Amino acid sequence: MMKKIRTVQGDMAPDQLGQTMIHEHVILDLSHIRQDNDPVLSDDDMIENEMARLVQAGCGGIVEVTNRGMGRDAWSLYQVSVKNDLPIVAATGYYKEDYYPPEVFEKSEEEITELFVQELTEGIDGTSIRPGIISEIGSSLREITEAEKKVFRAALQAQHATGAPLSTHCELGTMGSAQVELMNEMDADFSKISLGHQDLNGSREEYEYLLASGAYIQFDTIGKNSYRTNEDRIEDLLFLLGKGWASQLMLSTDVTKKSYLKVNGGFGYEYLFTEFIPELQNRGVSDKEIHTMMVENPRRFLTF
Repeated sequence: MMKKIRTVQGDMAPDQLGQTMIHEHVILDLSHIRQDNDPVLSDDDMIENEMARLVQAGCGGIVEVTNRGMGRDAWSLYQVSVKNDLPIVAATGYYKEDYYPPEVFEKSEEEITELFVQELTEGIDGTSIRPGIISEIGSSLREITEAEKKVFRAALQAQHATGAPLSTHCELGTMGSAQVELMNEMDADFSKISLGHQDLNGSREEYEYLLASGAYIQFDTIGKNSYRTNEDRIEDLLFLLGKGWASQLMLSTDVTKKSYLKVNGGFGYEYLFTEFIPELQNRGVSDKEIHTMMVENPRRFLTF
């Protein structure tokens, strides 16, 4: 059977996916954890305006990594996708321990595996909308807790069972190596693994260690310049491109708050296309390298 990319509107041929943001949140609700309404994104006029601007800027696909316990809403994602003629990939998974709903602690590893597989094969929350990725499976700052290890193992078992791609959360860029070691123990398919938030890491030695496993790494907090400057991100990307790693790099902005939206004075999803990619080009990154990171790599990673 021909392999496809699974979006909220159904399966699509890989060559239908355009420039793709590999790690985003479009529908999200973390207010119950953070005790404020800034980390709440809904299918409303703000998101509609933001998505219209994003498509105009050149975006041709979004991987939406909001999962169980983070305010995931598959039907709203479907509506956003249809209204904007924009492919969106939904996720199954759990985030990191501080954000786990009680069910994570109550269920066994086998039960969590079964839940992920059920969503991947049958649909989310009683809908026929099936996830196209297991994500964002997270570790905490400088540690992977026992509960997080259980979720990682369940996610890797679900990947074995379905072939779905798996994307991770590395808090402030930490614990990527430990994630790789855990994945090695589980005999993971690293061609279907992508390690998140590595642009917050800054260790070129670790970048190359992670890439040598065969996994992808994500520079996916682009625009969050209070975390790390564009210049530092660009210098690291230039280093990795110069070393020949273009086929394992993917980019995104990881918008998680209303205050990040362009319509509210923030950098917005479009920042990747209107500011960051042009700056890469100014620094000598070729159109072919941009196409590899933004189109070819997401297509290959997401196909199963």
